[in-house]
Amino acid sequence: MGEGWVVPSLNGHNLRAVVPAAGLSRRFGPQNKLLQPYGDSTVVGTVVRVLRDAGLPVIVVTGHEAQQVSAACPGADAVFNPHYEEGMGTSVACGVKHALPCDGIMIVLADMPGLTGSTVGRLISAFDGHPERIVAVRYAAEPGRIGHPIVFGSAHHGALSALRGDVGARDLLREWRDRIVWVDCDGGLADIDVPS
Repeated sequence: MGEGWVVPSLNGHNLRAVVPAAGLSRRFGPQNKLLQPYGDSTVVGTVVRVLRDAGLPVIVVTGHEAQQVSAACPGADAVFNPHYEEGMGTSVACGVKHALPCDGIMIVLADMPGLTGSTVGRLISAFDGHPERIVAVRYAAEPGRIGHPIVFGSAHHGALSALRGDVGARDLLREWRDRIVWVDCDGGLADIDVPS
C-alpha cells in the first residue's frame, strides 16, 4: 500500500477499491478514453473521485499512458501493471495484490463516469465482511447480467490475484454466482467504449 494511507473502517470492515485503468482502449480510437474530459475532470478521474468521496482508498492500475492516467487520478494510489497488454485479468490481479490484506475489494470499471455515490454506498452497506460474500449491482435494464462495481470478500482474493488474460473475473463470477448478494439499481451498465 502507498505510504501515508489511512484505511477507513467502512460498515465495520476494511474495503479498498481497485480501478483497472491500464487498457489500450482500442475500440475508442487513437485517444485514451479514460483521459477524455468529463464534467470538470476526466472519465477515470470522475470514477476515482466518486470512490474517494465514499471513503474508499483507491488503487488505480495503470499501463497504457501510465503517467497521464496516474496524474488524472489525484488521491489514488497508482500501481503499474507491466503485463497490461495481456488483458484485464492481469490488471485486476495486479491491483488486488497491491490492495491486500483487507476484508473486501471493490472492482470498479474505469470507464463508468456515471457511477454514483449512492450506488457505491449501497454496495458498501450490503457487504457485511463475510469472506465468502460477493456484492454486485443488478441493473433494471439488464437483470440477467452481473453489473459493476462488484465487491469480493477475502475468500476470493487469492483467485482474483491469480487472474491472467483478458476475461477479468467473468469466469470466476459464473462459478461463484450462488454467493452473490444483489444490489438492484435503475438503468443499465453505462460504460464508455466508443466516442459517441
